[in-house]
Amino acid sequence: MIQLVDINVVFSLLVKNHVHHTISWQWWEKREDGSVGMCLLCRMGILRLLTNNKAMNGQAILPEAALKAWDSFSADPRTTWVATPERSHEMYFRRFVMGRKSTPNLWTDAWLAALAESMAIGLTSFDSGFNQFQLKDFELLKGETE
Repeated sequence: MIQLVDINVVFSLLVKNHVHHTISWQWWEKREDGSVGMCLLCRMGILRLLTNNKAMNGQAILPEAALKAWDSFSADPRTTWVATPERSHEMYFRRFVMGRKSTPNLWTDAWLAALAESMAIGLTSFDSGFNQFQLKDFELLKGETE
């Protein structure tokens, strides 16, 4: 089964000194070919974080290096591209944001959750906030500090 991967999982995979690197690497090593779903939102989030000085603890990398890191990740046979189905995704997305208080991650989290639900695939993240969407297949990775 495909597991759509949250930005925080990929980021911790790519940054060796990240607090969750070991846990995400253990998860990654167990994945079969074609089982890690990627999407445009994930790609943009990774590129943004890798080039952000604060996220990278003062060691942001140049855009060329960020693209190279993404290319390396996405070329791995474990990854597969997940395209957005227009109608069903929008229905889930609206359902996941309606009636909720606005939080900094509401929009991106709801978008990823809607993609997973509309495609009937899983979602993997370190963010327990996804529990609010009551997804059919959500895998919460437990961090080393938890």
